[in-house]
Amino acid sequence: MLDQYISLILFNVIFVISIVVSFTVLKKRINFLAILMTTILWGLIPWPYFYLREITESVLMITFLRLTISTMCGFLLVFIFIVINKKGKKTGFLNWFQYTFTDFKTNITNNLPIKPILIKDEKQVRRFPYLLYYFLLGFCYFTSILFYFLSYQYIGVVFSSIINTVMVLLLIAFLNLARRLESIDIINASYLIVLLMAGVITVISTPLIFTGGSIFFGIIALSLTVVFWTGFVLLSGLDEYTVHEKERILSLDEQGTNFQLTKSMTKISFFFLFGLISLIIFVAIFRFLDVNIYLTLEIISFLNELQNLPMLLQNPWTWIIGIECTIFPYFIYFQSQNNWPSRSLNWDQWVAILAIFEPLASIFVGFFIGAEAIYNTALLTIAIVLMTIVMVLRYYHEKNSVKSVIFIKVKQHGMKNLINRLRYNPNISELKTLTGEYDIALKTFFPSYFKLKQFLDRLKQIDAVIDVNNLIEFELKIK
Repeated sequence: MLDQYISLILFNVIFVISIVVSFTVLKKRINFLAILMTTILWGLIPWPYFYLREITESVLMITFLRLTISTMCGFLLVFIFIVINKKGKKTGFLNWFQYTFTDFKTNITNNLPIKPILIKDEKQVRRFPYLLYYFLLGFCYFTSILFYFLSYQYIGVVFSSIINTVMVLLLIAFLNLARRLESIDIINASYLIVLLMAGVITVISTPLIFTGGSIFFGIIALSLTVVFWTGFVLLSGLDEYTVHEKERILSLDEQGTNFQLTKSMTKISFFFLFGLISLIIFVAIFRFLDVNIYLTLEIISFLNELQNLPMLLQNPWTWIIGIECTIFPYFIYFQSQNNWPSRSLNWDQWVAILAIFEPLASIFVGFFIGAEAIYNTALLTIAIVLMTIVMVLRYYHEKNSVKSVIFIKVKQHGMKNLINRLRYNPNISELKTLTGEYDIALKTFFPSYFKLKQFLDRLKQIDAVIDVNNLIEFELKIK
Protein backbone atom coordinates (compact mmCIF):
# COMPACT_ATOMS: atom_id res chain seq x y z
CA MET A 1 0.00 0.00 0.00
CA LEU A 2 1.22 3.51 -0.79
CA ASP A 3 2.62 5.71 1.96
CA GLN A 4 -0.35 7.49 3.55
CA TYR A 5 0.87 11.04 2.85
CA ILE A 6 1.69 10.30 -0.79
CA SER A 7 -1.68 8.59 -1.11
CA LEU A 8 -3.47 11.61 0.41
CA ILE A 9 -1.81 13.96 -2.05
CA LEU A 10 -2.55 11.69 -5.02
CA PHE A 11 -6.20 11.22 -4.03
CA ASN A 12 -6.78 14.94 -3.55
CA VAL A 13 -5.14 15.74 -6.88
CA ILE A 14 -7.59 13.34 -8.57
CA PHE A 15 -10.45 14.89 -6.60
CA VAL A 16 -9.55 18.48 -7.53
CA ILE A 17 -9.17 17.52 -11.21
CA SER A 18 -12.61 15.84 -11.09
CA ILE A 19 -14.23 18.92 -9.52
CA VAL A 20 -12.60 21.34 -11.99
CA VAL A 21 -13.59 19.17 -14.96
CA SER A 22 -17.14 18.80 -13.62
CA PHE A 23 -17.82 22.52 -13.21
CA THR A 24 -16.12 23.28 -16.54
CA VAL A 25 -18.28 20.86 -18.50
CA LEU A 26 -21.43 22.03 -16.69
CA LYS A 27 -20.81 25.54 -18.02
CA LYS A 28 -20.23 24.16 -21.51
CA ARG A 29 -23.44 22.08 -21.33
CA ILE A 30 -21.67 18.74 -21.85
CA ASN A 31 -23.05 17.42 -18.59
CA PHE A 32 -22.50 13.73 -19.28
CA LEU A 33 -18.81 14.28 -18.47
CA ALA A 34 -19.85 15.54 -15.03
CA ILE A 35 -21.74 12.26 -14.51
CA LEU A 36 -18.52 10.47 -15.51
CA MET A 37 -16.60 12.35 -12.80
CA THR A 38 -19.16 11.37 -10.15
CA THR A 39 -19.02 7.67 -11.08
CA ILE A 40 -15.22 7.79 -10.84
CA LEU A 41 -15.33 9.45 -7.40
CA TRP A 42 -17.84 6.86 -6.15
CA GLY A 43 -15.61 4.14 -7.58
CA LEU A 44 -12.71 5.50 -5.49
CA ILE A 45 -14.53 4.80 -2.20
CA PRO A 46 -12.36 1.70 -1.53
CA TRP A 47 -9.34 4.04 -1.41
CA PRO A 48 -10.18 5.70 1.96
CA TYR A 49 -11.71 2.39 3.05
CA PHE A 50 -8.29 0.66 2.90
CA TYR A 51 -6.63 3.31 5.07
CA LEU A 52 -9.50 3.41 7.56
CA ARG A 53 -9.22 -0.36 7.93
CA GLU A 54 -5.71 0.20 9.29
CA ILE A 55 -7.02 2.16 12.27
CA THR A 56 -10.36 0.41 12.93
CA GLU A 57 -11.32 -3.25 13.13
CA SER A 58 -14.99 -2.59 12.46
CA VAL A 59 -16.46 -2.19 8.97
CA LEU A 60 -19.60 -1.03 10.76
CA MET A 61 -17.58 1.89 12.16
CA ILE A 62 -16.50 2.93 8.65
CA THR A 63 -20.15 2.83 7.58
CA PHE A 64 -21.07 4.91 10.63
CA LEU A 65 -18.37 7.50 9.87
CA ARG A 66 -19.46 7.85 6.25
CA LEU A 67 -23.12 8.30 7.14
CA THR A 68 -22.36 10.72 9.98
CA ILE A 69 -20.12 13.01 7.92
CA SER A 70 -22.50 12.86 4.94
CA THR A 71 -25.51 13.74 7.10
CA MET A 72 -23.81 16.74 8.70
CA CYS A 73 -22.40 18.12 5.44
CA GLY A 74 -25.61 17.47 3.49
CA PHE A 75 -27.80 19.44 5.90
CA LEU A 76 -25.14 22.15 6.13
CA LEU A 77 -25.26 22.66 2.34
CA VAL A 78 -29.07 22.77 2.34
CA PHE A 79 -29.06 25.26 5.22
CA ILE A 80 -26.57 27.50 3.39
CA PHE A 81 -28.71 27.44 0.23
CA ILE A 82 -31.87 28.31 2.15
CA VAL A 83 -30.22 31.15 4.11
CA ILE A 84 -28.75 32.67 0.95
CA ASN A 85 -32.20 32.54 -0.65
CA LYS A 86 -33.81 34.16 2.40
CA LYS A 87 -31.20 36.89 2.93
CA GLY A 88 -29.98 37.46 -0.62
CA LYS A 89 -31.31 39.35 -3.59
CA LYS A 90 -33.84 37.72 -5.89
CA THR A 91 -32.08 38.78 -9.08
CA GLY A 92 -28.68 38.19 -10.60
CA PHE A 93 -26.40 35.46 -9.28
CA LEU A 94 -28.38 34.95 -6.07
CA ASN A 95 -31.44 34.00 -8.13
CA TRP A 96 -29.58 30.69 -8.30
CA PHE A 97 -30.91 29.83 -4.83
CA GLN A 98 -34.68 29.28 -4.90
CA TYR A 99 -35.34 26.76 -2.13
CA THR A 100 -37.02 28.11 1.04
CA PHE A 101 -37.76 26.93 4.59
CA THR A 102 -41.37 26.42 3.46
CA ASP A 103 -40.19 24.06 0.71
CA PHE A 104 -38.00 22.25 3.26
CA LYS A 105 -40.99 21.79 5.56
CA THR A 106 -43.12 20.58 2.64
CA ASN A 107 -40.58 17.86 1.87
CA ILE A 108 -40.93 16.56 5.43
CA THR A 109 -44.56 16.96 6.40
CA ASN A 110 -46.37 16.28 3.11
CA ASN A 111 -47.12 12.99 1.41
CA LEU A 112 -45.12 11.58 -1.46
CA PRO A 113 -46.60 11.96 -4.97
CA ILE A 114 -45.70 8.46 -6.19
CA LYS A 115 -45.97 7.75 -9.89
CA PRO A 116 -49.48 6.43 -10.72
CA ILE A 117 -48.02 3.54 -12.72
CA LEU A 118 -46.63 2.02 -9.54
CA ILE A 119 -49.60 2.59 -7.23
CA LYS A 120 -53.06 2.57 -8.73
CA ASP A 121 -55.02 3.57 -5.65
CA GLU A 122 -55.12 7.38 -5.51
CA LYS A 123 -55.90 7.35 -1.78
CA GLN A 124 -52.80 5.24 -1.19
CA VAL A 125 -50.70 7.80 -3.06
CA ARG A 126 -51.83 10.64 -0.80
CA ARG A 127 -51.19 8.64 2.37
CA PHE A 128 -47.53 7.76 1.77
CA PRO A 129 -45.54 10.22 3.94
CA TYR A 130 -42.18 11.65 2.94
CA LEU A 131 -40.53 10.63 6.22
CA LEU A 132 -41.46 6.97 5.68
CA TYR A 133 -40.08 7.22 2.15
CA TYR A 134 -36.81 8.70 3.43
CA PHE A 135 -36.59 5.98 6.08
CA LEU A 136 -36.95 3.23 3.45
CA LEU A 137 -34.27 4.90 1.31
CA GLY A 138 -32.01 5.32 4.33
CA PHE A 139 -32.42 1.69 5.38
CA CYS A 140 -31.59 0.40 1.89
CA TYR A 141 -28.65 2.81 1.64
CA PHE A 142 -27.17 1.84 5.02
CA THR A 143 -27.55 -1.91 4.49
CA SER A 144 -26.09 -1.77 0.98
CA ILE A 145 -23.03 0.19 2.23
CA LEU A 146 -22.50 -2.10 5.24
CA PHE A 147 -22.70 -5.34 3.26
CA TYR A 148 -20.65 -3.87 0.41
CA PHE A 149 -17.85 -3.00 2.85
CA LEU A 150 -18.13 -6.49 4.37
CA SER A 151 -17.78 -8.03 0.93
CA TYR A 152 -14.67 -5.86 0.43
CA GLN A 153 -13.26 -7.40 3.60
CA TYR A 154 -14.00 -11.05 2.88
CA ILE A 155 -13.79 -11.42 -0.93
CA GLY A 156 -11.95 -8.30 -2.12
CA VAL A 157 -12.71 -4.97 -3.74
CA VAL A 158 -12.14 -6.00 -7.37
CA PHE A 159 -14.43 -9.04 -7.25
CA SER A 160 -17.10 -7.24 -5.20
CA SER A 161 -17.23 -4.12 -7.40
CA ILE A 162 -17.52 -6.02 -10.69
CA ILE A 163 -20.05 -8.60 -9.54
CA ASN A 164 -22.18 -6.02 -7.71
CA THR A 165 -22.36 -3.79 -10.80
CA VAL A 166 -23.09 -6.71 -13.14
CA MET A 167 -25.83 -8.19 -10.94
CA VAL A 168 -27.51 -4.85 -10.14
CA LEU A 169 -27.57 -3.80 -13.82
CA LEU A 170 -28.94 -7.18 -14.87
CA LEU A 171 -31.56 -7.22 -12.11
CA ILE A 172 -32.77 -3.69 -12.85
CA ALA A 173 -32.84 -4.42 -16.60
CA PHE A 174 -35.02 -7.51 -16.11
CA LEU A 175 -37.30 -5.66 -13.68
CA ASN A 176 -37.69 -2.81 -16.19
CA LEU A 177 -38.51 -5.31 -18.93
CA ALA A 178 -41.09 -6.95 -16.68
CA ARG A 179 -42.60 -3.53 -15.86
CA ARG A 180 -42.53 -2.59 -19.58
CA LEU A 181 -40.30 0.42 -18.85
CA GLU A 182 -37.85 -0.88 -21.44
CA SER A 183 -38.25 -2.92 -24.60
CA ILE A 184 -36.07 -5.81 -25.71
CA ASP A 185 -34.20 -5.51 -28.99
CA ILE A 186 -30.99 -6.88 -30.54
CA ILE A 187 -28.75 -4.24 -28.98
CA ASN A 188 -30.46 -4.53 -25.60
CA ALA A 189 -30.15 -8.31 -25.58
CA SER A 190 -26.51 -8.07 -26.72
CA TYR A 191 -25.34 -5.81 -23.93
CA LEU A 192 -27.14 -7.91 -21.31
CA ILE A 193 -25.44 -11.08 -22.62
CA VAL A 194 -22.02 -9.39 -22.73
CA LEU A 195 -22.58 -8.03 -19.21
CA LEU A 196 -23.40 -11.53 -17.97
CA MET A 197 -20.28 -12.89 -19.68
CA ALA A 198 -18.16 -10.25 -17.93
CA GLY A 199 -19.55 -11.40 -14.58
CA VAL A 200 -18.95 -15.09 -15.33
CA ILE A 201 -15.36 -14.47 -16.46
CA THR A 202 -14.71 -12.40 -13.32
CA VAL A 203 -15.87 -15.32 -11.17
CA ILE A 204 -13.61 -17.72 -13.10
CA SER A 205 -10.64 -15.35 -12.77
CA THR A 206 -10.97 -15.14 -8.99
CA PRO A 207 -9.30 -17.76 -6.78
CA LEU A 208 -12.04 -17.95 -4.15
CA ILE A 209 -11.61 -21.16 -2.16
CA PHE A 210 -14.66 -22.14 -0.11
CA THR A 211 -12.75 -23.80 2.69
CA GLY A 212 -13.72 -21.31 5.38
CA GLY A 213 -16.86 -19.59 6.52
CA SER A 214 -15.48 -16.11 5.82
CA ILE A 215 -15.62 -16.55 2.03
CA PHE A 216 -19.16 -17.87 2.28
CA PHE A 217 -20.15 -14.90 4.46
CA GLY A 218 -18.54 -12.59 1.88
CA ILE A 219 -20.74 -14.07 -0.86
CA ILE A 220 -23.81 -13.64 1.36
CA ALA A 221 -22.82 -10.02 2.08
CA LEU A 222 -22.36 -9.31 -1.63
CA SER A 223 -25.74 -10.88 -2.43
CA LEU A 224 -27.42 -8.69 0.17
CA THR A 225 -25.60 -5.66 -1.29
CA VAL A 226 -27.12 -6.42 -4.70
CA VAL A 227 -30.62 -6.79 -3.21
CA PHE A 228 -30.55 -3.65 -1.08
CA TRP A 229 -28.81 -1.48 -3.69
CA THR A 230 -31.36 -2.53 -6.32
CA GLY A 231 -34.10 -1.60 -3.86
CA PHE A 232 -32.46 1.75 -3.23
CA VAL A 233 -32.18 2.52 -6.98
CA LEU A 234 -35.83 1.63 -7.59
CA LEU A 235 -37.08 3.57 -4.54
CA SER A 236 -35.03 6.67 -5.35
CA GLY A 237 -36.92 7.10 -8.63
CA LEU A 238 -40.38 7.31 -7.06
CA ASP A 239 -40.23 10.92 -5.92
CA GLU A 240 -42.04 13.29 -8.31
CA TYR A 241 -42.71 16.99 -7.98
CA THR A 242 -45.81 17.97 -6.05
CA VAL A 243 -48.30 20.29 -7.73
CA HIS A 244 -47.00 23.10 -5.50
CA GLU A 245 -43.41 22.46 -6.60
CA LYS A 246 -44.31 22.36 -10.28
CA GLU A 247 -45.97 25.76 -10.01
CA ARG A 248 -42.90 27.09 -8.17
CA ILE A 249 -40.58 25.83 -10.90
CA LEU A 250 -42.70 27.29 -13.68
CA SER A 251 -42.76 30.65 -11.93
CA LEU A 252 -38.96 30.81 -11.93
CA ASP A 253 -36.70 31.79 -14.76
CA GLU A 254 -35.50 28.66 -16.57
CA GLN A 255 -31.88 29.81 -16.54
CA GLY A 256 -30.03 29.68 -13.24
CA THR A 257 -32.63 28.16 -10.92
CA ASN A 258 -31.51 25.28 -8.74
CA PHE A 259 -34.73 24.45 -6.94
CA GLN A 260 -34.40 20.85 -8.06
CA LEU A 261 -30.78 20.68 -6.91
CA THR A 262 -31.57 21.80 -3.34
CA LYS A 263 -34.64 19.55 -3.22
CA SER A 264 -32.45 16.60 -4.19
CA MET A 265 -29.78 17.55 -1.63
CA THR A 266 -32.53 17.71 1.02
CA LYS A 267 -33.69 14.27 -0.03
CA ILE A 268 -30.24 12.65 0.26
CA SER A 269 -29.53 14.44 3.55
CA PHE A 270 -32.65 12.85 5.02
CA PHE A 271 -31.86 9.38 3.77
CA PHE A 272 -28.32 9.75 5.16
CA LEU A 273 -29.91 10.68 8.50
CA PHE A 274 -32.32 7.76 8.41
CA GLY A 275 -29.49 5.50 7.28
CA LEU A 276 -27.67 6.52 10.45
CA ILE A 277 -30.79 5.83 12.51
CA SER A 278 -31.16 2.44 10.78
CA LEU A 279 -27.56 1.62 11.73
CA ILE A 280 -28.27 2.34 15.39
CA ILE A 281 -31.44 0.20 15.30
CA PHE A 282 -29.52 -2.54 13.47
CA VAL A 283 -26.78 -2.59 16.14
CA ALA A 284 -29.33 -2.66 18.99
CA ILE A 285 -31.34 -5.55 17.47
CA PHE A 286 -28.42 -7.78 16.50
CA ARG A 287 -26.57 -7.12 19.75
CA PHE A 288 -29.65 -8.28 21.61
CA LEU A 289 -30.33 -11.34 19.40
CA ASP A 290 -26.67 -12.42 19.08
CA VAL A 291 -27.49 -14.75 16.14
CA ASN A 292 -24.56 -14.40 13.73
CA ILE A 293 -20.91 -14.78 14.64
CA TYR A 294 -19.64 -12.38 11.96
CA LEU A 295 -22.17 -9.62 12.64
CA THR A 296 -21.74 -10.14 16.37
CA LEU A 297 -17.99 -9.54 16.13
CA GLU A 298 -18.60 -6.48 13.97
CA ILE A 299 -21.08 -5.02 16.45
CA ILE A 300 -18.83 -5.71 19.46
CA SER A 301 -15.88 -4.06 17.69
CA PHE A 302 -18.07 -1.10 16.73
CA LEU A 303 -19.29 -0.56 20.30
CA ASN A 304 -15.75 -0.83 21.66
CA GLU A 305 -14.42 1.66 19.12
CA LEU A 306 -17.04 4.31 19.85
CA GLN A 307 -14.74 5.58 22.59
CA ASN A 308 -12.12 6.25 19.89
CA LEU A 309 -14.56 8.32 17.82
CA PRO A 310 -12.78 11.67 18.45
CA MET A 311 -9.51 10.17 17.18
CA LEU A 312 -11.24 8.68 14.11
CA LEU A 313 -12.81 12.05 13.29
CA GLN A 314 -9.33 13.59 13.22
CA ASN A 315 -8.24 11.20 10.49
CA PRO A 316 -8.36 12.85 7.01
CA TRP A 317 -9.63 9.65 5.36
CA THR A 318 -12.79 9.87 7.49
CA TRP A 319 -13.66 13.21 5.93
CA ILE A 320 -12.59 12.07 2.47
CA ILE A 321 -15.00 9.12 2.48
CA GLY A 322 -17.84 11.34 3.73
CA ILE A 323 -17.24 14.52 1.71
CA GLU A 324 -15.03 13.89 -1.32
CA CYS A 325 -16.47 10.43 -2.08
CA THR A 326 -20.10 11.12 -1.10
CA ILE A 327 -21.43 14.67 -0.72
CA PHE A 328 -19.46 16.34 -3.53
CA PRO A 329 -20.23 13.61 -6.09
CA TYR A 330 -23.94 13.83 -5.23
CA PHE A 331 -23.82 17.62 -5.53
CA ILE A 332 -22.24 17.41 -9.02
CA TYR A 333 -24.63 14.58 -9.93
CA PHE A 334 -27.72 16.67 -9.15
CA GLN A 335 -26.18 19.79 -10.66
CA SER A 336 -25.74 17.98 -13.98
CA GLN A 337 -29.37 16.82 -13.81
CA ASN A 338 -30.64 20.29 -13.01
CA ASN A 339 -28.87 21.93 -15.96
CA TRP A 340 -29.31 19.13 -18.46
CA PRO A 341 -29.27 20.39 -22.08
CA SER A 342 -32.47 19.69 -24.00
CA ARG A 343 -30.82 18.41 -27.18
CA SER A 344 -29.06 15.42 -25.70
CA LEU A 345 -29.71 11.92 -24.49
CA ASN A 346 -31.82 11.78 -21.35
CA TRP A 347 -29.94 12.28 -18.06
CA ASP A 348 -31.09 8.86 -16.83
CA GLN A 349 -29.81 7.31 -20.05
CA TRP A 350 -26.30 8.74 -19.58
CA VAL A 351 -26.33 7.60 -15.94
CA ALA A 352 -27.06 4.05 -17.15
CA ILE A 353 -24.34 4.25 -19.82
CA LEU A 354 -21.59 5.59 -17.56
CA ALA A 355 -22.37 3.34 -14.56
CA ILE A 356 -19.61 0.98 -15.76
CA PHE A 357 -16.92 3.52 -14.84
CA GLU A 358 -17.60 3.06 -11.12
CA PRO A 359 -16.33 -0.55 -10.93
CA LEU A 360 -13.47 0.32 -13.31
CA ALA A 361 -12.29 2.95 -10.81
CA SER A 362 -12.67 0.43 -7.97
CA ILE A 363 -10.58 -2.11 -9.90
CA PHE A 364 -7.80 0.49 -10.16
CA VAL A 365 -7.96 1.08 -6.40
CA GLY A 366 -8.05 -2.64 -5.62
CA PHE A 367 -4.92 -3.35 -7.64
CA PHE A 368 -2.78 -0.28 -6.92
CA ILE A 369 -3.90 0.70 -3.42
CA GLY A 370 -5.19 -2.54 -1.93
CA ALA A 371 -2.58 -4.73 -3.69
CA GLU A 372 -5.19 -7.35 -4.63
CA ALA A 373 -3.02 -8.95 -7.33
CA ILE A 374 -4.46 -12.45 -6.85
CA TYR A 375 -6.52 -12.71 -10.02
CA ASN A 376 -5.93 -14.38 -13.35
CA THR A 377 -4.82 -11.20 -15.11
CA ALA A 378 -5.70 -12.36 -18.62
CA LEU A 379 -9.25 -13.37 -17.71
CA LEU A 380 -9.82 -10.23 -15.63
CA THR A 381 -8.62 -8.09 -18.54
CA ILE A 382 -11.14 -9.84 -20.79
CA ALA A 383 -13.88 -9.07 -18.23
CA ILE A 384 -12.87 -5.38 -18.17
CA VAL A 385 -12.89 -5.23 -21.99
CA LEU A 386 -16.35 -6.83 -22.04
CA MET A 387 -17.63 -4.25 -19.56
CA THR A 388 -16.28 -1.50 -21.82
CA ILE A 389 -18.13 -3.10 -24.74
CA VAL A 390 -21.27 -3.11 -22.58
CA MET A 391 -20.95 0.66 -22.18
CA VAL A 392 -20.69 1.12 -25.96
CA LEU A 393 -23.66 -1.17 -26.63
CA ARG A 394 -25.69 0.61 -23.95
CA TYR A 395 -24.92 3.94 -25.62
CA TYR A 396 -26.23 2.71 -28.98
CA HIS A 397 -29.26 1.17 -27.28
CA GLU A 398 -30.16 4.46 -25.60
CA LYS A 399 -29.39 6.43 -28.75
CA ASN A 400 -31.83 4.24 -30.67
CA SER A 401 -34.72 4.69 -28.26
CA VAL A 402 -38.28 5.03 -29.56
CA LYS A 403 -38.36 8.34 -31.46
CA SER A 404 -41.53 10.13 -32.38
CA VAL A 405 -42.88 13.44 -33.65
CA ILE A 406 -45.93 14.67 -31.72
CA PHE A 407 -48.27 17.38 -33.01
CA ILE A 408 -50.47 19.17 -30.46
CA LYS A 409 -53.48 21.40 -30.98
CA VAL A 410 -53.79 23.83 -28.06
CA LYS A 411 -56.37 26.22 -26.68
CA GLN A 412 -55.20 29.77 -27.22
CA HIS A 413 -55.13 30.77 -23.53
CA GLY A 414 -53.14 27.66 -22.52
CA MET A 415 -50.28 27.93 -25.04
CA LYS A 416 -47.68 29.62 -22.83
CA ASN A 417 -48.29 27.45 -19.77
CA LEU A 418 -48.13 24.22 -21.81
CA ILE A 419 -44.84 25.23 -23.44
CA ASN A 420 -43.36 26.01 -20.03
CA ARG A 421 -44.38 22.60 -18.73
CA LEU A 422 -43.05 20.73 -21.74
CA ARG A 423 -39.68 22.49 -21.55
CA TYR A 424 -38.87 20.56 -18.38
CA ASN A 425 -39.49 17.10 -19.83
CA PRO A 426 -36.12 15.40 -20.48
CA ASN A 427 -37.66 13.11 -23.13
CA ILE A 428 -38.35 16.08 -25.42
CA SER A 429 -35.36 16.84 -27.62
CA GLU A 430 -36.96 19.63 -29.66
CA LEU A 431 -40.04 21.87 -29.34
CA LYS A 432 -41.41 24.17 -32.08
CA THR A 433 -44.52 26.29 -32.49
CA LEU A 434 -46.45 26.01 -35.76
CA THR A 435 -49.12 27.69 -37.85
CA GLY A 436 -51.94 25.62 -39.32
CA GLU A 437 -53.95 22.74 -37.91
CA TYR A 438 -51.54 22.10 -35.02
CA ASP A 439 -49.85 24.61 -32.73
CA ILE A 440 -46.88 22.70 -31.28
CA ALA A 441 -44.52 20.03 -32.66
CA LEU A 442 -42.39 17.87 -30.35
CA LYS A 443 -39.49 15.56 -31.17
CA THR A 444 -39.27 12.97 -28.40
CA PHE A 445 -37.39 9.82 -27.48
CA PHE A 446 -38.47 7.20 -24.92
CA PRO A 447 -36.90 3.92 -23.77
CA SER A 448 -40.03 1.95 -24.75
CA TYR A 449 -43.39 2.26 -26.51
CA PHE A 450 -45.05 1.86 -23.12
CA LYS A 451 -43.35 5.00 -21.77
CA LEU A 452 -44.31 6.89 -24.94
CA LYS A 453 -47.94 5.80 -24.56
CA GLN A 454 -47.88 6.87 -20.90
CA PHE A 455 -46.62 10.34 -21.91
CA LEU A 456 -49.29 10.68 -24.60
CA ASP A 457 -52.04 9.66 -22.17
CA ARG A 458 -50.92 12.30 -19.67
CA LEU A 459 -50.61 14.90 -22.41
CA LYS A 460 -54.20 14.32 -23.53
CA GLN A 461 -55.45 14.87 -19.97
CA ILE A 462 -54.13 18.46 -19.84
CA ASP A 463 -57.01 20.97 -20.10
CA ALA A 464 -55.23 23.20 -22.62
CA VAL A 465 -54.74 20.31 -25.10
CA ILE A 466 -57.42 19.88 -27.77
CA ASP A 467 -55.89 17.17 -29.94
CA VAL A 468 -52.70 15.07 -30.10
CA ASN A 469 -51.27 13.28 -33.14
CA ASN A 470 -48.23 11.03 -32.73
CA LEU A 471 -45.99 9.78 -35.56
CA ILE A 472 -43.23 7.22 -34.91
CA GLU A 473 -39.90 8.19 -36.44
CA PHE A 474 -37.81 5.52 -38.22
CA GLU A 475 -34.26 5.75 -39.51
CA LEU A 476 -34.30 5.24 -43.28
CA LYS A 477 -31.09 5.09 -45.29
CA ILE A 478 -31.56 6.11 -48.93
CA LYS A 479 -28.82 4.97 -51.31
